[in-house]
Amino acid sequence: FGYSPELQGSSIYAHRTSTSTRRGFLTSASSKAALLVSASSVLGPQVSLAEDDLVEYQDLECNFSMLVPATWEKTTQSLPDRRKIVFYFKPGSERKTLLFVAYTPVRSDFTSLGSFGSVDEVAQATILPKSTLAGVTDVTSKMLSAESKKQAYFFDYVTKVPDQPLTHYRTIFSLATAAAGGAGNVLVSITAQAPETDYETMKPLFDKIIDSYK
Repeated sequence: FGYSPELQGSSIYAHRTSTSTRRGFLTSASSKAALLVSASSVLGPQVSLAEDDLVEYQDLECNFSMLVPATWEKTTQSLPDRRKIVFYFKPGSERKTLLFVAYTPVRSDFTSLGSFGSVDEVAQATILPKSTLAGVTDVTSKMLSAESKKQAYFFDYVTKVPDQPLTHYRTIFSLATAAAGGAGNVLVSITAQAPETDYETMKPLFDKIIDSYK
């Protein structure tokens, strides 16, 4: 992120090391969520439903709400480490077009999104570089926009995984802070995704979902 290789003083080094660790945690959380999305394609039978209106998804504990498709297939996964992901799959899309909300508990010293870096730094650390995702190497991404608003980070980008079609993502990162100090803080990531070939058709719906976040 443009840091000089010549670190002047242990306090500067400690600060940068801490920041790097925080960004690494965010990358890890994002990768684990993506891994679960990949694995979710084998969960349960495909439900054939017609697309319908949007309904409100409200999380009072994490203090946010948004609109979700009323008739998309909903699946929830809870893991032993307290991570949870709520999936919404578009009927008839072979689970390639979906929306998910991922909850990842974080350490008490993660007190704001700034703990992970600026919106551009998070984009550079978690999305843009070539990377390994769900055990697959040479994953490449292109950032289309990155914006900080509504006390959250908003990203629009495309990702190419070898032997899979180009996929378009709209992602929101936010940090839900607990009432008592930092204990119980949760990183919330919301992602709508579709194959790039279907994105123009899905864009009006994705716009409504992303814009409804509050």
